[in-house]
Amino acid sequence: MNRLDSLKDSRKKHLVIYLMAGDPDLKTTEELIYSLAGQGVSAIELGIPFSDPVADGPTIQRAGERAIANKITIKDGLGLVSKVRARVSVPIIFMLYYNLIYSYGIERFVNDCVKAGVDGAIVPDLPYDEEKQFYDYAENKGFYVICLVSPTNTVERMKKIVEKSRGFVYYILLKGVTGAQKKLSTDFEFLSKIMKIAEKPVFAGFGISTPAQAEEVAKHADGVIIGSAYVSLIEHFAGNKKQLHLKSKQFVNKLLKRL
Repeated sequence: MNRLDSLKDSRKKHLVIYLMAGDPDLKTTEELIYSLAGQGVSAIELGIPFSDPVADGPTIQRAGERAIANKITIKDGLGLVSKVRARVSVPIIFMLYYNLIYSYGIERFVNDCVKAGVDGAIVPDLPYDEEKQFYDYAENKGFYVICLVSPTNTVERMKKIVEKSRGFVYYILLKGVTGAQKKLSTDFEFLSKIMKIAEKPVFAGFGISTPAQAEEVAKHADGVIIGSAYVSLIEHFAGNKKQLHLKSKQFVNKLLKRL
């Protein structure tokens, strides 16, 4: 059984937190994973840095640049997950671009992820109907590839994406790249259509930056994904680890209380 199957619990709203592996360093990422798991987040999305992150806004781009400067690779991400698995059972998902998977080797990537305890991957530049070999091999190994639905998708394409996605469906709230927004403007009507047909959880992300926004989005989805707002916190307090851990806990607690 894949750990992501635990997210099917409809009695609660789920919180997924994104952070970049190795930002500001792998030790801090490890400590934050322990903290997030201890607070009860539903899943952790772990970014693997890439030189051309087409779906990332400036905050996560900067995090990726810092991680690249630290020479963080897929192997480092795998080693980190393998290490934290001794203490945490929360689902952990890689968020990375397909060129990294292709260069690493499709079967090798899936096999090594399963061995390390990575439960799935979000690959924002890989449409559901391309690279059948990767999707089929992941399916065969019980490794979940989570697909993204955009507000610009047709209803027909949305239905196919929802069917293809494993673990949960990732609904993109914004047209464009990731990034915290002072005011959320999204098509909840389209999200409601996804919720009606999906037989798996639907989580919404891109642009959620405050507990109030998370609460509003959670009224329409099974859970929320927080990325840029959390990465921004890491960026701001990276020079003071004590403050970073304190602010991280405070931020996550506020989110959990509103869901």
